[in-house]
Amino acid sequence: MRRTFGSRSPREWLIKGSWPDGEFDPEAPEVLAHAVAVSVALAAALEGRNKSEVAADADIRRSTLYDILAGNTWADMVTLAKLEGCLGTGLWPREPAPELRRRTT
Repeated sequence: MRRTFGSRSPREWLIKGSWPDGEFDPEAPEVLAHAVAVSVALAAALEGRNKSEVAADADIRRSTLYDILAGNTWADMVTLAKLEGCLGTGLWPREPAPELRRRTT
């Protein structure tokens, strides 16, 4: 299993379907499952909320929020901490992240 992923964004590991529910490259790093789980948890926490206001309240750029949701960037620890504090909920999976749907070779 590949351990490094260079500069590829989470969504660049997608080979079929759409983020975050699609099918991922068999060589995708295990940490990608966490990026998927964070994106799903963030989308649920934002339900019914104004994303621009949440970004401002969390002191992050609105584009960063949208990029995490779309899988265009890896969320860093500071950003996750700010979002969790602002939203009042955990975004990082407390249990091991669910396995990725991978294309079998």
